[in-house]
Amino acid sequence: MSFVPARDGRKHRDAANRAPAIPDRIEDLHGNSLGVLEVPHHMAAGHPSRRRYELDDPAQLRHAYEQVLCEAAGPREVEDLINPGTLRRVWRDLHLPVRIREAWETQHPGLRRTVNRTKPGSAEILTRSGSSRPAAPGFARRGRKQIARAIS
Repeated sequence: MSFVPARDGRKHRDAANRAPAIPDRIEDLHGNSLGVLEVPHHMAAGHPSRRRYELDDPAQLRHAYEQVLCEAAGPREVEDLINPGTLRRVWRDLHLPVRIREAWETQHPGLRRTVNRTKPGSAEILTRSGSSRPAAPGFARRGRKQIARAIS
């Protein structure tokens, strides 16, 4: 089977087969944090209105960042479109494929999620606001220890 490069130079057009585009340093990112973000055509094909995102709208901001992080052809593209402060602020709210989130968190450990972690030895879950609430009975998220409860 012969290889035909994509028009934008990517070796694999399919995002599932492509390594995530991750810049070496988050400080190298220099995208806008306000206004309108227009992503390149290869990230969102179709009418130009489908490629424009209002960064003032939290839902559009998250969708735009998810699209850029998943579909970018290379680190330079990510650097041009993503703002470092905004990325840090919305990182935990982005719905990213596991392999992309892990790759970014491996390259940039400061992004690693630290919210909603269960305290060792207690039956409470920390919420984003810093308060705690009782853990739900019989439910444990993957990768977390099941909390044993005493039956009274």
